[in-house]
Amino acid sequence: MTEELITNIVEIQRKLTSLIGVSGREDLVRDFIYSAMKNFADKVWIDPMGNVLAEKNGSKENGLRIMLDAHMDEVGFMIRYIDEKGFLRFSPLGGIDKRLYPGSRVLIKTTDNKSVSGIIGMPPPHITSAAEREKSPDHFGLFIDIGAKNKDEVEILGIDIGSTGVLDYPFEYIPERGIMRGRGFDDRTGCNVLLQIAKLLSQQAQLENTIVFSFSTTEEVGARGTQAATHNLNPDIGFAIENTIAADVPGVPADKNPTSCGSGPAFTAADHGTIYDHRLLKLLQETAKELNIPWQYKLPTFGGTNAGVFHKMIGGIPAAGVSVPCRYIHSPLAQNLVADVQKTIEVLLVTISKPIELKY
Repeated sequence: MTEELITNIVEIQRKLTSLIGVSGREDLVRDFIYSAMKNFADKVWIDPMGNVLAEKNGSKENGLRIMLDAHMDEVGFMIRYIDEKGFLRFSPLGGIDKRLYPGSRVLIKTTDNKSVSGIIGMPPPHITSAAEREKSPDHFGLFIDIGAKNKDEVEILGIDIGSTGVLDYPFEYIPERGIMRGRGFDDRTGCNVLLQIAKLLSQQAQLENTIVFSFSTTEEVGARGTQAATHNLNPDIGFAIENTIAADVPGVPADKNPTSCGSGPAFTAADHGTIYDHRLLKLLQETAKELNIPWQYKLPTFGGTNAGVFHKMIGGIPAAGVSVPCRYIHSPLAQNLVADVQKTIEVLLVTISKPIELKY
């Protein structure tokens, strides 16, 4: 199973990260996931918020409904103005470090779901002052150059106000080091984990509990999609699956490094939005130990997940946070390890297959 799983992880990561799907414009990602989940789940549907939802029925009457949640959207930008010369102005969607903008290659999704490439430009350093060159420009001082001659040509290409795009570099897999690189890993990696688990569940005996899947929209702009998804799925407990910050790089002290690549899945005790259920945290730790899989804490209290919203909903939903460490997230080129993704899948699959009793 291991070699097949590794192959599947890489190929699904490649496919998912080739799709442009910023917050509120996840349709290409949604279509791919919906099509895949129809092969694995008993019921799959898309709710009015655009979330892809699915159920894998359990055998036990009145068994638990266990939710696995990952968000489909990635950080990117929206076109806010097109000038007469065909240059585009943009506003960010989600948190992007402004230092990454100048000189970055971009892809913009057109009205017919194709893409147009461009580059984020700024006035050349040769004609700016020393003071100006010391500043890190924000998006208001930048523009996108797609090589258009004028505004009419931009519109003919299928780009208008409200069109969306991403800072883009192609996917890369380095098998001898088990490294994957590409954009949109937050949270296409989480979506990949859910798809792999759904596939594996479809190949084994029916579980007692029902597993429900939430591939949610608009997490990067305020976790909006998960609110509707959670209402529609009505889970008893929830696992937020993320691709999280790994800062195991030069210049970062150990007490400020949330996670490290190569140390297995990261379990969260607390972050900016959630104090996670200690019973589920213990269950994850015990499962990893049983499987002889290394694990790590994601250090409190960096970042946040959809659990920050869904754990407060309905009558209260005990939540766990499980993450794959990733360097350089929210950048055009992130990097993680296939082994960390694989181990996250294995721990989660066994955890949700166990009888779970959460009583005070």
